[in-house]
Amino acid sequence: MKAVRIHGFGGTDALKYEDAPIPEPKEDEILIRVIAAGINPFDVDLREGYIKSLTFPLTLGLDVAGVVEKTGAKITRFKKGDAVYAFLNYIEQGGYAEFAIAKENWVSPKPKSITHQEAASLPVAACTAWLALVEKANLGAGQTVLIHGGSGGVGSLAIQIAKARGARVIATASASNQELLRQLGADQAIDYKATKFEDVVKDVDVVLDSIGGDTLVRSYGVIKKGGIVVSLVAEVDQKALDAHGIRGVAIGVKPSADRLAEITKLVDANKLKPMVSQVFPLSDAVKAREAVATHHTRGKIVLKVADEPQSK
Repeated sequence: MKAVRIHGFGGTDALKYEDAPIPEPKEDEILIRVIAAGINPFDVDLREGYIKSLTFPLTLGLDVAGVVEKTGAKITRFKKGDAVYAFLNYIEQGGYAEFAIAKENWVSPKPKSITHQEAASLPVAACTAWLALVEKANLGAGQTVLIHGGSGGVGSLAIQIAKARGARVIATASASNQELLRQLGADQAIDYKATKFEDVVKDVDVVLDSIGGDTLVRSYGVIKKGGIVVSLVAEVDQKALDAHGIRGVAIGVKPSADRLAEITKLVDANKLKPMVSQVFPLSDAVKAREAVATHHTRGKIVLKVADEPQSK
């Protein structure tokens, strides 16, 4: 099969589009014929050496959508031919390839209402937004959430998840993305370059931080007492939290078929729409990764690995 692998840490020149053996699923694994693979900023961190214990050669890619090709003896929920999407383990990965391996509890039936390319954009970003807003913040109807980076992969989905739960949404992005924020459902859009969010926002129940640094520090003061900040990129300052009478947590998301099932419900109920900004062929993974590395893409970038099947 063709795959995009790295044989050591480095820049985009470390990515090699090459032949690789088709993996064989163990008894508790599924072999997926990949139709599309999503790209995440975390992939860039891994390539550059964020985790030193990786084994090479490594096929990158955490998000895949495709069709079950083969199942291990202990697999009960899936069979050959099933349309699925999956959130792969960050150590094993394997999404940038024509075939990928996944544990059964990393895989969910693909939403019926979208394409494989759209589905491949969802697992990591959507599960991150769900973990942050639903499981950690317990965001509900009548509450207000401030979402930093609302036009990005996680932010664009977080806005929609928050609206689906009946919350009021304030979101930040650059000037060129203000209309997009409103289209996604934001009740208030803020151009972070023109306006300090703390000048126009106060007493929110939840802040979702995907920026870190000064943005996270300034966020503490806009949260009402008892509220919570959830950061995707930085540790929270417990002393600052205590001083403001608020809670805070930094999160990292792991594969979960249960979360994917919740995402599927929202998608097929037309409450969550993936936003794929660009699609590159697998052989152009370097160009795709360079685009992601700018951290200024709208929604998600996806790799096309194979043509869409006749039925979604």
